Amino acid sequence: MPAQENSITAADVCAALDQEFVTTFHQDYDQLADALGLFDVEIITAGTALYQYKVTGQLAASAPAEGEAAALSHYKLDKDPIGDLSPKRYDKLTTAEAILKSGYENAVMRTDRKFRNQLRDLALTQFYAFLAAGTGKASGTSANLQMALAMADGTLGTAMETNQDSGGTLVHWVNRMDAATYLGNADVTTQTSFGLTYLESFLGVENVILTSRQKAGTVAVTPVENVHPYGLDFAALSDGGLEYETDDYGIIGVAHRPDYDHGSVKTHAMLGLALVPEITDYIVSATFKA
Repeated sequence: MPAQENSITAADVCAALDQEFVTTFHQDYDQLADALGLFDVEIITAGTALYQYKVTGQLAASAPAEGEAAALSHYKLDKDPIGDLSPKRYDKLTTAEAILKSGYENAVMRTDRKFRNQLRDLALTQFYAFLAAGTGKASGTSANLQMALAMADGTLGTAMETNQDSGGTLVHWVNRMDAATYLGNADVTTQTSFGLTYLESFLGVENVILTSRQKAGTVAVTPVENVHPYGLDFAALSDGGLEYETDDYGIIGVAHRPDYDHGSVKTHAMLGLALVPEITDYIVSATFKA
């Protein structure tokens, strides 16, 4: 007997789960991008190498006299490959027994939310590894957190001025526990985006992210223009027969499907988001007496 017209099928349920997963992940990222003023995500074909850069060079020593050709100003771009933007694949299998025991909401959707949050944290973990590789260092050890933030900003400003670069919006990273004593007595505006606590203004600087991933007793700062988000080319995967529910950014792809061989529902996710601070000289850290 054929299925009744307009029946809700397993494929319909899986499609709805895909859309919910992708939409929520996308909204979480948009909150972070809006807060920090990040640029649009650049879609990179899987397998393409990513680089961090260092630019050196100076203007010519003097301007030419009347009628003379101008001397050439020379600049050099050194690039360090930091790996490919390769897909990161993860699967979650929810058995029929788990669904019958705990219900669909708990067994599938609640575990999907945990799954999604951990994928988000994976993208941040990669970003913090790049952040820790920054080459800018403020001299000495500051007396306190506020002075460390000021020294980091000053060191970054000097580095950018030396390279004749103009600074834009700066983003600061502070260990959550280092900031705890200050927050108890401060009137600050906070928001949470992409699993991060974001402060609009704190101890004389703007755009501060509190995270336990930042090493205690240190702060880091970089211009927001130095943070580049990249996404995967899911259209190329589709050409190969791998169909995902995804967004225009290429930051996440998801496919739910019934797995009758195992009596389960499979959640397959491919993480495409990579947040890369590109110029290592413009990642400046400072230490202080915690």
